[in-house]
Amino acid sequence: MSFQPPAAICLFVLIIASVLGEFGTPIKVRNCPGESPKASLAAVYIENCSQEPCIFRKGQNVTMEMDLEFCKLTIIIIPTLLTQLYINFEKDHFNFKAEGVQSLRAKLYALVLGVPVLWDGINPEACQDIISEGPRCPLSAGDYITYGVNLYVNPIYPTVTADVKYMLLDENKRTQICWIVKASVK
Repeated sequence: MSFQPPAAICLFVLIIASVLGEFGTPIKVRNCPGESPKASLAAVYIENCSQEPCIFRKGQNVTMEMDLEFCKLTIIIIPTLLTQLYINFEKDHFNFKAEGVQSLRAKLYALVLGVPVLWDGINPEACQDIISEGPRCPLSAGDYITYGVNLYVNPIYPTVTADVKYMLLDENKRTQICWIVKASVK
């Protein structure tokens, strides 16, 4: 006598396996030189890509997801007198206010011979593409979100391997996130 799992369990396992095949392992991305992101990037997932170069097929969408924490708070304390050797961190003594993010704009570039070329094919209104439950724009300090984007690879793009630079900018054009990954357009 052999055990036959119910069809629902088999379907569930098949769905999980297909999702893990697309987004099973985060890809290691590089920080953008000269940029000082305000948010923390926890992970980047690119459909069917776990190592560089990612393959972007002409005429198809590439799905990307990013896990982000917004508004890192950096505290710099400069003592006014050399005799102040200790600081009391009681709640009432300090009032730190982290600036929130009202809106986000997505920008994507192909770096061809070091020159950034704007890559059309993504929704620039990034707040519309927050896919996690919970916070939406405006975002506050400590908000953790998953942002998803579908990148259309236009068939007229040349067959090339290049660095792809992804940026999220706030309403004041401050860099919230910036990363680079190598991709091959085929």
